[in-house]
Amino acid sequence: MKPIVAVIGGGPAGLMAAEVLAGAGCAVTVYERMPTVGRKLLMAGRGGLNLTHSEPRAAFLSRYGEACGWLTPMLDAFPPSALCAWCASLGEETFVGSSGRVFPKSFKASPLLRAWLRRLESLGVRIETRHRWVGWGDIGADATLLALGGASWPRLGSDGSWVDILRERGVAVSALRPANCGFEVDWSKITSANASPANRSSASRCRSATSGCAARL
Repeated sequence: MKPIVAVIGGGPAGLMAAEVLAGAGCAVTVYERMPTVGRKLLMAGRGGLNLTHSEPRAAFLSRYGEACGWLTPMLDAFPPSALCAWCASLGEETFVGSSGRVFPKSFKASPLLRAWLRRLESLGVRIETRHRWVGWGDIGADATLLALGGASWPRLGSDGSWVDILRERGVAVSALRPANCGFEVDWSKITSANASPANRSSASRCRSATSGCAARL
């Protein structure tokens, strides 16, 4: 009889876990609280879906700072080249942009997600949406895998509500911190002095705007 595994969370981590588990012979059900899975992946696709980076291994690993030590075995087991090969196996070829970042040639997430869901279906993975995880109970699974995301975007499913559930069970959970950050940058005095009246207006608007800064994944 196949081991039964419940995967909690239908983002990329949960879907990848489901694929690996199903490929290893497990009966897998993915539970997602939103009406559909992969919502943050689709949102990332609006920016072209930067999948990874093509820089050399040492430079790539250094981007992870203090986490580099414990992440290295995982990144070596599934390096950027493996991610590109996985995309190609789903019919989505990738390319390296001028910045060294890697994108799908379609510049979209939706074709990749559709192909991925077809693969999961062929592996027998069940997906149950509109199911919110409120703790452990008897759902007939031999194991539960948590892929719950952070707290960055509640309307896409990431609200961090699982933190208190785990802490109540005695599981130590580090405080959630942003992986992306916004910051303000003033124009230099030289730029401001040389700006035309129209450009000064634009500069004023830009000064109050925030710019995203994200780790390369």
